[in-house]
Amino acid sequence: MNQSDLVVCTDSQNNVRRAYSSGTPAIGVGAGNVPVIIDATADLADAGEKIMLSKCFDNSTSCSSENSVTILDAVYDDAIRALEDAGGYLCSVEERQLILDTLWVDGKLTRHLIAKDPDVFADAVGLSEKAAEARFFMVEEPLAVGKAHPFSDEKLSLVLTVYRVSDFAAAKAHVQDILDFVGMGHSVGIHTKDLDHARELAEDLRVVRVLVNQAHTFGNGGSFTNGLNFTLSMGCGTWAGNSISENLNYRHFINVTHLVREIPEDKPSDEDLFGSHWAKYGK
Repeated sequence: MNQSDLVVCTDSQNNVRRAYSSGTPAIGVGAGNVPVIIDATADLADAGEKIMLSKCFDNSTSCSSENSVTILDAVYDDAIRALEDAGGYLCSVEERQLILDTLWVDGKLTRHLIAKDPDVFADAVGLSEKAAEARFFMVEEPLAVGKAHPFSDEKLSLVLTVYRVSDFAAAKAHVQDILDFVGMGHSVGIHTKDLDHARELAEDLRVVRVLVNQAHTFGNGGSFTNGLNFTLSMGCGTWAGNSISENLNYRHFINVTHLVREIPEDKPSDEDLFGSHWAKYGK
């Protein structure tokens, strides 16, 4: 790192801190753990298909892959059916426990199961033949987040955690809880026809990107239909200890020389600057 002009670190937060302390200018990015909301007004078939495509890309190893979906109670059953129609398999309570006991070893994801094809994963865990024919696996969880609840963490596998909430306010609070645990600042998705709900997420959540009605993995790194810069490295702002709150792109790799010449003066008057203060409090 000392021999470089710029360090870009996209790995663990430990590595990011090492990059920042190297003495070389550094750009670090945050961890992923994408939560997605299925709102009451969502096109459920479209949401199911996009979540499947995104979740299954590279067997869910992308930092922008959906790790959980939070579904409003009003459409919960229909949304689950849409996800099943798209290739999802809803695990039983017993199968959930099999995944929990196998995917994590001594509290850490086992490298023997991450990034595996669905049939390989199902066979290793001991799921049914029907599960082995699915494209991804859904595990229903209570609204609990943290180290004691591994399914709320990033899973790097075809396991999608499913939460049920009463209304949009509960969904918004829940996805922030997930990001506060793992994924601070990274991104959140929402499937909805109510753009006021999407704007509310952008205004209220501590997150850099809010993707609306998109396959998250493909949209988050920039697509031809959303205008984000193409990248595999997503800045997560100061929420994640990052120096950038945008998609890493070519502008971060160049130095810009500014040729500065005079222009006609554009100087505000004292009245322009302080008039409202003086009117309220006096000079």
